[in-house]
Amino acid sequence: MKNTQSLKLNRDFRRLYSRGKSCVGAYVVLYAQKNRLGESRLGLTVSKSTGKAVKRNRLKRLMREGYRLIESKLEPGYDFILVARTRAIGKTQAQIQTDIERSMNNLGILKAGNDKN
Repeated sequence: MKNTQSLKLNRDFRRLYSRGKSCVGAYVVLYAQKNRLGESRLGLTVSKSTGKAVKRNRLKRLMREGYRLIESKLEPGYDFILVARTRAIGKTQAQIQTDIERSMNNLGILKAGNDKN
């Protein structure tokens, strides 16, 4: 993730949850909002209800990798939060990546000319 920073502050998460656009996918929920920084920031959330630490960390790795692979297709200057759903447990990285890409396409964040449709 060369062009993306981590989203770490609680106030940034709360701002995105309340004011950002959201899209619910099969395996992840995406929250997105334009920022004024010129670079994108990514935050990941996996609740304890999805499982113990090993499962939660694996889901975070899969979401981070899925985002990294489509990062070049995204418009710069957005804040993103990816929230794992419990049905994401046991899914492959490709399935999660496709879900993230579909959600970003629904919100219109992908650059022009990258649509699969």
